[in-house]
Amino acid sequence: MKSAAFNQWSFDAPVLSLCVNRNRDWVAVALADGTMQALPASDEAVKPTSIKVHDGVSLCLRPDADAHALLSGGDDGKVVIIDPNLGETSLLVEHKGKWIDNVASSADGAFRAYSLGKQVHVMDEEGKERFDPPLSLPSSPGALAFSPNGKRLAVSHYNGVTLWWLNSKKAEPTVLEWKGSHLGLVWSPDGKAVISSMQENALHGWKLSDGNKEMQMQGYAAKVKSMAFTARGRYLATSGAEQVVCWPFMQGGPWGKPPLLLGGAEGRLVTTVAPHPEEDMVAAGYSDGMIILGPLDGRMEIMINPPAGAAINGLAWNGAGDCLFASSESGTVLLFTAKSVRDAVIHAG
Repeated sequence: MKSAAFNQWSFDAPVLSLCVNRNRDWVAVALADGTMQALPASDEAVKPTSIKVHDGVSLCLRPDADAHALLSGGDDGKVVIIDPNLGETSLLVEHKGKWIDNVASSADGAFRAYSLGKQVHVMDEEGKERFDPPLSLPSSPGALAFSPNGKRLAVSHYNGVTLWWLNSKKAEPTVLEWKGSHLGLVWSPDGKAVISSMQENALHGWKLSDGNKEMQMQGYAAKVKSMAFTARGRYLATSGAEQVVCWPFMQGGPWGKPPLLLGGAEGRLVTTVAPHPEEDMVAAGYSDGMIILGPLDGRMEIMINPPAGAAINGLAWNGAGDCLFASSESGTVLLFTAKSVRDAVIHAG
């Protein structure tokens, strides 16, 4: 099968990360040459806008608190807000000689956060520090994540996850302990659970609405580097195995329940996942360049990109859910549209 891609862009440097803004109308890719390439998140076959963001490279790229912008932290010590509409940037803060390891922003637009070393800085809408001194961690943070309502900040680190309430500058943090190195972090859409990915090829979660009841999700072949909840929060889709592992979060959560498995073939691992914003479907990229669309209702998966060598390291849907962008480590960005996928399936059939 040929690729169902509607368009393709190739760059002279590897892609480090791919991200869409909160409005899902712009997609940006950070390149190893230090530039950012911005594209409308639509089927417009346009030349990307190249934006110089850092005096070095972007280490973390996330949606900004401003719904149309993106937020980037670099190895130059800068936290930068990127306006893809204008192709411009504005400097939020700079720590010369430091690396900005993580950035995050709240969906309500009230807060931005970033980490360097063992400290986490939280800034309000006016750019003022929320906590003085900054939040202190026992080790360097693995990830930052605001709760869906923007009222709490979760930080993963060695031996657990720490939660802070943002409406009080003096509130004591809640420490969720579990031995090991905690890396990635995600909240359930209802804010009742927080899950971290670990160095030990596993996930660990806490059900905050039930006395911080714990859950352990194991059996992965590699570290889980990509995880996201599906539409309406019914499943948590994850990478790290030969199949897309989807843990059920309906009717009380995944305790004692097997995961739903999508796609898969021996010899390749899922590297990134992107649930559809509205439908019960997950896009998944693999270590050999293959990309599939996996329905959650038992229908057969559709391969939209055949194995091509370079690992897929980014996937993102636009707001309408009719355009899927994919990036590979080789420096290629692919666009799949609903029409191009339908045409490819009909042709293959």
